Amino acid sequence: MRDWLKNVALFYIIILLMVSVPLVVVFVVLSITTLISLRYWIAGGVFFFICLGVFLVYKNRKQYSKDLRRNKEEVLKILEHAIKSGHDVDISVMGGLLKISYKSKGKELPAPPNKEMPSLPRPSDGDNNNIVQLED
Repeated sequence: MRDWLKNVALFYIIILLMVSVPLVVVFVVLSITTLISLRYWIAGGVFFFICLGVFLVYKNRKQYSKDLRRNKEEVLKILEHAIKSGHDVDISVMGGLLKISYKSKGKELPAPPNKEMPSLPRPSDGDNNNIVQLED
């Protein structure tokens, strides 16, 4: 009974693919021809939005420069406080695009001593009593 249901399901899946794949191909071809025929309108829209962005930045440049100066002063105050108190500071700008790290010298790990690290003694060449040799 189950084999019959699998065969019917496979039949309908094949019929669905035979109808949907040509429809997807037609949609892609029509989309590409539409983009080619409307390329001047698309280029004009891109140019319009670029000009709009440049205009808005130019119009609000005083506000941007004021915010930048204020943020710079805050960062300098934080760094100055960290230097005086001996704390570590990590400042991230623009979502991590620019990162400023300050590590105080008071919290660094001490350097390891220059003496040789302890290790196990090397086996001597003349002492072969403890070695067991397997026969071939």
